[in-house]
Amino acid sequence: MKIQINQLGYTADMKKVALLRDELAEELQVFNQAGALVMTLPVDVKRTEIWGDLVAEVDFSALQEPGMYTLRCGAESSWPFPVGERPYQACLTALVDMFYYQRCGDDLDERAGVFAHPACHTGLARVYGTEEWREVNGGWHDAGDFGRYIVPAAKAAADLLLAWQWNPAAFEKPGLTPVLEETRYELEWMLKMQREDGGVYHKVSCARFCGMIMPHEEQEELIISPVSTTATGDFAACMAMASRYYAKIDTTFADRMLAAAKRAWDFLAVTEPILFRNPEGISTGGYGDRDDADERLWAHVELALTCGEEKYLTAAREAILRSDRCHAPLGWGDMRGYAAVEGLGLPGELGEICRRWVLEAADDLLTRINVYGITMTERLPWGSNMNISNDGMLFHQAWLLTGAEKYREAAWKQLHYLLGVNPVDTCYVSGFGTRPMARPHHRPSVALGVCQPGMLSGGACSGLADACAREHLQGQPAGKCFIDMHESYSTNEICVYWNSPMVALLAGLTK
Repeated sequence: MKIQINQLGYTADMKKVALLRDELAEELQVFNQAGALVMTLPVDVKRTEIWGDLVAEVDFSALQEPGMYTLRCGAESSWPFPVGERPYQACLTALVDMFYYQRCGDDLDERAGVFAHPACHTGLARVYGTEEWREVNGGWHDAGDFGRYIVPAAKAAADLLLAWQWNPAAFEKPGLTPVLEETRYELEWMLKMQREDGGVYHKVSCARFCGMIMPHEEQEELIISPVSTTATGDFAACMAMASRYYAKIDTTFADRMLAAAKRAWDFLAVTEPILFRNPEGISTGGYGDRDDADERLWAHVELALTCGEEKYLTAAREAILRSDRCHAPLGWGDMRGYAAVEGLGLPGELGEICRRWVLEAADDLLTRINVYGITMTERLPWGSNMNISNDGMLFHQAWLLTGAEKYREAAWKQLHYLLGVNPVDTCYVSGFGTRPMARPHHRPSVALGVCQPGMLSGGACSGLADACAREHLQGQPAGKCFIDMHESYSTNEICVYWNSPMVALLAGLTK
């Protein structure tokens, strides 16, 4: 299709913009489900050259009557799409349910349908390089593989907590997993990964990735990789943050998390950076880092917010003042964005600095938006759809702070891109849209030959970082470096921390 629309549709009163690729007719026609012409709109003669195409924008916001519609321009048509009251609720439900499907160490019941399976990875795990064995059952499988990693777990949990903060009503619909209940499943596992001295083990996995099998079929030895200060910092921050959310629900659990956060913070206070690299013989996901300053910053901020004690406030103040400008990213590799967004609640000057960080970062992103509405053009990294969701979260937070429509419109553009307004004409969420991602790098989906619904694909990756991408995508411009094949893990894997920011973005926008 050469007419890109949000394949899940639109609400009646929202701004609606279609993108037309290549030289098309000068009029856009809107037809209803019965085939009747209901509207004709001029196509702007201006074209923007991007990713090998000439692209024009057409605003069809005047279309407000509920129903099913198709756009036509010359011989080209769009996919059919609805205009209705709540076009995104089913997608949000599925995006949250994905975390249940990713549960480790739990019997997935009939709710999981064909993806039900007995509890997996339930044995003791060996601490790397020792004969010490620990019980670390639970948590979510990180991605298309079955490893469990603290650093991305902290991001995913934080995103879901922010989603609930921004719009708790979105998670009170019939049939939707209670988001705090599901997040608790991950937090309970994270607590098991803390060592007695407060340090936190980086990950637990087998030594290498298994084949395309179901989770309970992986029977290799589980190995707990060594402590890192990045994992410990993220753990301290996430536990302190989560303790506030659960304080009114389960004070015992909240107190347990806060005590664990304090132990992790104390460990960091006397420990030089321990940056993780896979130890010899381990080849599963590394989630390494260049430094741990951002994780420590986030930990200082969350403990200062939760406890209000002078030692935490002093540490937060010193860390914030050392960072004269914050780009406020929300990725697992740089947690400064979480420090900034959460730090808005700090008193006085510290809260004002965090506010400035958020708005400066959002304004910087606005200068980089292309005709597709996203902030990346020349290079799209592995997991680019996570970056796009992250940007949407940041724009949403800037809108909450200012009420400026430019931020909210930018946040919507990120969502539209993910749901079909993109040059590969794909809804990147499995099971949704007319042309959804359907063959992800996800072991249960491959093993069963059925695509699990509600998963956000990693999306275009201009680095062509796997053999399948190099075979099929050589010479493609950055935005078209995507292929819906499970062999292409660099363009079509799934991850809990890619779903989580999209949950937050959808929840925020649909309030």
